[in-house]
Amino acid sequence: IIFHNVGSLGNLSVETFRMENVEELRQYYDLNVFKVISLNTQFLKIFEEVEDRVIIVNITSLCAIKPMGGMAYYCSGKAAREMYFKVLAEEKKNIRVLNYAPGPVETSMIDYIVSEAVNENLKDVFVSFKNQGSLLKPEITAKKCVKILLAGKFGPGEHVDFFDD
Repeated sequence: IIFHNVGSLGNLSVETFRMENVEELRQYYDLNVFKVISLNTQFLKIFEEVEDRVIIVNITSLCAIKPMGGMAYYCSGKAAREMYFKVLAEEKKNIRVLNYAPGPVETSMIDYIVSEAVNENLKDVFVSFKNQGSLLKPEITAKKCVKILLAGKFGPGEHVDFFDD
């Protein structure tokens, strides 16, 4: 089993229509997409002879399937990664692939959004999550992921969110 959990938000201080720093974009996609694909490829090479027992978990986000203003880097990176794993699941039907969205988790990423985002609506959403106590503890969402994996009731490359039944 391999968990792909790398995730950075990217530059929250630039609006989508002003994203012109190509080097910054390359660095973002290199970490959040390309290196994940490369690592996964090496993992599959090592376990090729037992790939019917391989489980791949991509930690994704609602942002992979629903755009959120002010988070173009993050949304597009998560969407690209999720689609890669869906295509992999389509091509390698004997490998179990789960795209798990852990929900809004209480991490330093939330503080970064609140302090760095130029999009006021984005800030408001996460300030509200914090103030209402709606953020999930990491161990709670991790337990839910394990429960989903143990039940095995997810389709190839399926996007499963913490809040799904």
